[in-house]
Amino acid sequence: MTDNTQLPQFNPQQLITIYSKQEYDELSDIFLEIIWYFAENTYSTISPECQYFIDAFVKNFLYFFTQPDYIIGDAYTLKFIQVNPTIANLVAISNFKNTDGYLEILKNQPNNFVKILTLYSARNNVNFDRDMLFNTNPHLACLWYSHFLLLYKSALVNKTAYYSLREHLSYHHEDLNIFYNISEICFGATYIDENKDHEIKYKVNQAIQEGSFGQNAQIINIINKPDPKKIAIITALWFDKHSVYRILAEFVNSLKSGYDVTLVHLGGVRNDLDIEGFKGIKYIFFENGSLNIDAIANNDFQLIFYPDIGMTDESIFLSNLRLAPIQACGLGHSVSTFGSKIDYYISGANVENINLAHRNYSERLVLLPGFGAVHNHPIYDLRKPKKSRSEFIINCSWFAQKVNFPMLNLLKEIIDNAEKPLLFRFFSGGALINKNDFLPFEKDLESILGKDNFELVPVKMYDEYMEMMEEGDLCIESYHFGGCNIVADSLYLRKLMVTFEGNRWYSRIGSQMLRIIGFDELIAKNPAEYMKIVLKLIHDDDYRLKLERKLQTVDLENTVFDKSSQGYFKKAIDYLIANHEQLQNDSNKNPIVID
Repeated sequence: MTDNTQLPQFNPQQLITIYSKQEYDELSDIFLEIIWYFAENTYSTISPECQYFIDAFVKNFLYFFTQPDYIIGDAYTLKFIQVNPTIANLVAISNFKNTDGYLEILKNQPNNFVKILTLYSARNNVNFDRDMLFNTNPHLACLWYSHFLLLYKSALVNKTAYYSLREHLSYHHEDLNIFYNISEICFGATYIDENKDHEIKYKVNQAIQEGSFGQNAQIINIINKPDPKKIAIITALWFDKHSVYRILAEFVNSLKSGYDVTLVHLGGVRNDLDIEGFKGIKYIFFENGSLNIDAIANNDFQLIFYPDIGMTDESIFLSNLRLAPIQACGLGHSVSTFGSKIDYYISGANVENINLAHRNYSERLVLLPGFGAVHNHPIYDLRKPKKSRSEFIINCSWFAQKVNFPMLNLLKEIIDNAEKPLLFRFFSGGALINKNDFLPFEKDLESILGKDNFELVPVKMYDEYMEMMEEGDLCIESYHFGGCNIVADSLYLRKLMVTFEGNRWYSRIGSQMLRIIGFDELIAKNPAEYMKIVLKLIHDDDYRLKLERKLQTVDLENTVFDKSSQGYFKKAIDYLIANHEQLQNDSNKNPIVID
């Protein structure tokens, strides 16, 4: 995170001279260079000098950009649309707040199409007819559509942006068939609207299968000679610090004694991958804009397991290929692919709402006893630091995309009803490292919660994060997308956690972890219950201390961090390999329960 490093330079007088000479491409170069600087350098604090620079740049950029005779050259069209999210964040940091006034100016101008797509974001109150945009130029509108959604990481806390992103996600048009930043779209869609994410995912998967990305999945030549003992694990995230590895490593390790397991790494070479026990490692990567799958195009895998489809572009593309007879995925990204070529989704019987399996998954659900995950023990020694703040500190270990406008309103109600000073400590910085989205996010928090009632923590190393978590008095879960490793971390620190249970695995796993250790009373089913539980823990010191003492006595090793379900994962894989043909012909697609 940047703290007032050397800013780029621009001279308003020079801009006037360039504009008067109608050297518009040179003007575009200057604007894009500065915008890209702010795309690549995210500020967590801002000096008066930097604020002045941003205000001056935004004022000059918007003035010249919306002049009728300023023509954007063809070479700059895509570049300007691609920086739409950065411009939205930069304007939000400035004293202009949004581009509404300038979009109103553009409405009746000639040659305004690219300029509108550049300035029109989820932060705007001004609205444009999306049908009109797609009917004007479908290709550019598709590019804009994808980049519009990228504000999900920071803008869901903003009331206008929250509803705008949900409306945008639900938009349908026959020419909306090309997508950009597909992992951001598939990943972000669930945080925007859990009831609509399946629609956009089906569109993305269909577009891949039909070749809309220039790489037709239907004609890629794959040669597979399956060996019943050969399995591939395909992921970009197989290292011990990542949350995917932390919940699925034990499952994958259980396969290594009975199968030849190959690790297929997505992306460039890393020196921190856990390759122990794998028979080999292969690399899949993008090359000249296309995904190079040469390493696995000719393979002998009987089964492929994807721990985390949706976290990377590569995983989404590969999930739409038939690389092996049996293809399964897991809870590293705990959402269905909705429409890919994955046959089975492996989850936990104690967490899933089985009655909603057909709605929540396009894959056939395979249910293991327990969570569907094995939580690795946190690598951290308790330090018991002294509190640095006098307020009652509530840990909100929520990535920024988990923080949304309805949830903030609920926290505001808790503040209004609390009888002691509160400090909500948001550990959201790890998601706020691109396109200068940290400060807009912080400003939106302040507008709802008030400046003195929260702290937004920039990205920290794990040890620093855990030490700050230890300082907290209470931990609470986000909604609708809840917690998994963050709940495990909180309980490991012996911190009370309040959860908010929903209908998907990601909003149920935290509550199930509380149930298994006997803390059902900290599970809320609706906003009123959530507020009631949190306020009781804030106000009733004797009650809170009683629960804290109880938590100190809980055997976490044989509950939250229990590894006994490890063998059931291998049993599930054995079953799928032995019975896949019969299962494929089975008209009953109900969940498969592994006893």
